[in-house]
Amino acid sequence: MVKQDRARRTHELLLDSAAAEFVRHGFAGTNLSDVVARARLTKGALYGHFASKAELAEELTRWFEEAWRTVLASVGNSLRELTVGLARRIDDDVRFAAGLRLATDAARTDRREPAPLGELRARLHALVVDAQREGRIDAGHRPEVLVRFVVALVMGMHSTRWSTRQEGSDNEVLEVWDLVLGAVAAPGS
Repeated sequence: MVKQDRARRTHELLLDSAAAEFVRHGFAGTNLSDVVARARLTKGALYGHFASKAELAEELTRWFEEAWRTVLASVGNSLRELTVGLARRIDDDVRFAAGLRLATDAARTDRREPAPLGELRARLHALVVDAQREGRIDAGHRPEVLVRFVVALVMGMHSTRWSTRQEGSDNEVLEVWDLVLGAVAAPGS
């Protein structure tokens, strides 16, 4: 039982260490030597759990895809709540941030839209249309434009942090969102 617990802890430590490296350097720039150095383990320990860097990335990506859908379903029913909730999750969860980085990097390489961003756009579009119908956002703004802006806001705030992993971007997203809300709010709302 002790051996199983130690193996599980090692597995989790390797995932966290790899996630931190993937966040900073992307898939191509991540070196397994840096992963094991961060984890303070040997390459033998790494290869006892993962056959390759690709296998590490695949496990993180699978985990991220499930977590992403959960986050989209649970972070709120307003544009502001969704935007800040995503920013907070990316800041607080290195595996989540790594999965997002891996998904967007892979999509960029394949010249396609990352699936998570397509799901985010669909959710945001529904929220924008609802807010316009309820009179909180000016109906004169095309939902597609506002959706592109919100996606750019979330992704832009975090792409500038991938190298430093600074915390608190949810506060910056909130500040920017509140600033923009004044420009898109329906008169008198």
